Amino acid sequence: CAPKIALAVAMCIASPVVIIFLSAMADAGLGGISEDLAAGLGVSVILVLVAIAVGMFLSCGAKTKEFDFLEKEPFETEYGVAGMVKERKKEFGEQYSRLNAVGTALCILSVLPIFASLAFSAPDIWVGISVAVLLLIASFGCYAFIRAGVYNAAIDKLLEEGDYTRENKRKSPVFGAISTAYWLVVTALFLYLSFGPSGNGQPGTLWYIWAVAGVLYGAIVAFKNVFVRKGGKR
Repeated sequence: CAPKIALAVAMCIASPVVIIFLSAMADAGLGGISEDLAAGLGVSVILVLVAIAVGMFLSCGAKTKEFDFLEKEPFETEYGVAGMVKERKKEFGEQYSRLNAVGTALCILSVLPIFASLAFSAPDIWVGISVAVLLLIASFGCYAFIRAGVYNAAIDKLLEEGDYTRENKRKSPVFGAISTAYWLVVTALFLYLSFGPSGNGQPGTLWYIWAVAGVLYGAIVAFKNVFVRKGGKR
């Protein structure tokens, strides 16, 4: 399921691209596209892509549901299984490092279109397009991260290593709930500022919300990891 989950995440990240692109064209008066048409088509694409992604998540979840205990409960593997899994992890190590390197490079380079449009004082339409390109590049980067991470996480679950040590298992349900609530709040804030009573109707101008949210989430994860490590030493 790793490729499918990675693709679903990438689709969610890239889902606002159409509405941002069409809104930029509408603002520039190109293509005969009105703001209402841009909003209607853009939101429709978001809903379709997110619906497909959710379906993929649910499909993968159903297939792996019987193995949920691996990340929640302590267990003992049969003789020889741990050695086999460690060998598989060693074989995957090079690909894991390569995918992480590609994902990191793409996420860093994703901001270049915006800086380029600002550096050359490009028209507003190019600023909007650069935001759309940013999301596309970031979606490819996240695809690489997720594809590598899901497979590596499956191995860590079997070995009870990394985020799936017995100490972490006791704390993971709380962090999972916090993580879900965090991204739901970020999404609700983005939609409210874009289309709410006080919204500007231009979601392309609010791209910074996702950038800030991503950085803050990274800080939360880092803090959680430090807290868990300290807790495990007690």
